[in-house]
Amino acid sequence: MQTIDRGSFILGMTTAFCECVAGECKRAAFTPPCTPQDAALVKDEVERIITEQGCLYHFEENPELPEESRVCWWVIAKFEDVLAGYRALRGRGLNVCWEFGAFAPYLGYNLAFGEGADKVKPRRREEKRGVDTVGRVLFPNGGWPPPKPEGM
Repeated sequence: MQTIDRGSFILGMTTAFCECVAGECKRAAFTPPCTPQDAALVKDEVERIITEQGCLYHFEENPELPEESRVCWWVIAKFEDVLAGYRALRGRGLNVCWEFGAFAPYLGYNLAFGEGADKVKPRRREEKRGVDTVGRVLFPNGGWPPPKPEGM
């Protein structure tokens, strides 16, 4: 039985990631990936949450994904240059679904940024794998990540 409301989950994750971006703990964040139908249901509230936190956004529709497995998300950033960097990677044909590592510097995983960042040597204290809650809640039938179309 599904006990977590999909819309509430997306909005809660959006709020948490906006706080990280607004507080400059992360350069950028993504809302949970969602179906176009889910995106249409939460669009107004997601965009309200992002702008109320003083952040910017870019809605990623992923038109290159097959329609039957298409997912979308909002990219959240505090600064326009971060969104421009994301868009530049997308302009090179890269997609987060399959080339996540190329986007990691914008997401701030294990990275420091800002004044004095060159003096920081970030590392994880301990590597642990947890349960993929996003996949479990939003894609219980194994739809994440979507399959890469042939020829891409």
